[in-house]
Amino acid sequence: MEIAVFVVAALVAGFAAGWLLASRSRTSQQDQLRDAFQALAASALKTNTDEFLKLADQKIGNVHKEAATDLGKRHQELDSLVAPIRDTLAQVGIKLNEVERQRISDTAGIKTTLEAVQVANQKLEREAQSLVKALRTPNVRGRWGEVQLRRVVELAGMVECCDFEEQPTLFSDTGQRYRPDVTIRLPGGRTVVVDAKVPLEGYLNAQEATDEAAKAKFMTTHARQVRDHMQKLGSKAYWEQLESSPEMVVMFLPGESFFQAALNEDVALIEFGVQQKVFPASPITLIALLRAVEHGWREERIAKNASDISDLGKELYNRVATMTGYLEDLRGRLDGAVQSYNKVVGSFEGRVLVQARKFRDLGASTADDIPVQEQITTAPRAIQGFIELTDENGRIKSVNGDH
Repeated sequence: MEIAVFVVAALVAGFAAGWLLASRSRTSQQDQLRDAFQALAASALKTNTDEFLKLADQKIGNVHKEAATDLGKRHQELDSLVAPIRDTLAQVGIKLNEVERQRISDTAGIKTTLEAVQVANQKLEREAQSLVKALRTPNVRGRWGEVQLRRVVELAGMVECCDFEEQPTLFSDTGQRYRPDVTIRLPGGRTVVVDAKVPLEGYLNAQEATDEAAKAKFMTTHARQVRDHMQKLGSKAYWEQLESSPEMVVMFLPGESFFQAALNEDVALIEFGVQQKVFPASPITLIALLRAVEHGWREERIAKNASDISDLGKELYNRVATMTGYLEDLRGRLDGAVQSYNKVVGSFEGRVLVQARKFRDLGASTADDIPVQEQITTAPRAIQGFIELTDENGRIKSVNGDH
């Protein structure tokens, strides 16, 4: 602002001087005044320009210093604000690197696990196919059913050769031979036959079928196979070849879903089984049945043990009573011996020692005095309650009333 005022003042002064000179001698001195005015204006302009440049340079220097100082302060403030963000970003970068390394490691582990799972699935699929193929063979199915039946019997606590007999041979009245899988012996001498059946052909085909119509057809076949097994098993009439056997036979199905699947297709299977005296049982059902039988055996063993304990108690009582009689007889004999001893001592003191001491008084003895013999005053102890063990004649009573 100061520079602008200075320039305007110089211009006004120059203009005034020129106008005065021009008014005095407009004609003769016009050229001189113009030259002088131009020189004065140029000099003033130069001076003003120099001053302006100095002031501008000074102002710009001050502004530059202030701007540099302010910029430094702002840079420090910005650095103090940015430093935590920079540190946080550095930590985030470290964490991201760790996460990336962990992701790579996890990815490799997952890949390895998936490969192992894939190999296991392939192995399981091959084994499942082999199992299905094996189960389609009648002999293998039958053996599998027998193994499952044995396992169920063991889980139920039916010890072999004690509570059940495996694969006994039975003969009908016509001489035909039958071999049921298991004959369960019940308490009281009764027996129940359990035969394992594995009708799986239709069931396996139904599980492999992808078409609903084909699956329904195979399920119908499965139900028919179960019904045929029940009819064949009922026609054998095992209860006629066994003594004291209830008129029934248990058909063991080694899978929980086998009979239920057949029952869904043929709701009259239960009634048909009752008519044929054949009762289907899954592993859980048979375990419950065998546990009930095992409980009956346990109760019978407890009853037998109680009877044996009673017999042993009676025998022990009789033997104690007999031994008590012997002890009482011994006590009587000891008491008689004591009395005889006391009589002998009394006779010895009153008749023998009196005469012997007279030899001492006459000087015929050089030995010490003969000691005095004391009588026995302790009597043998009588057995308490012995009278309760004897009858009115003094004889020992037994539990059974024998003497």
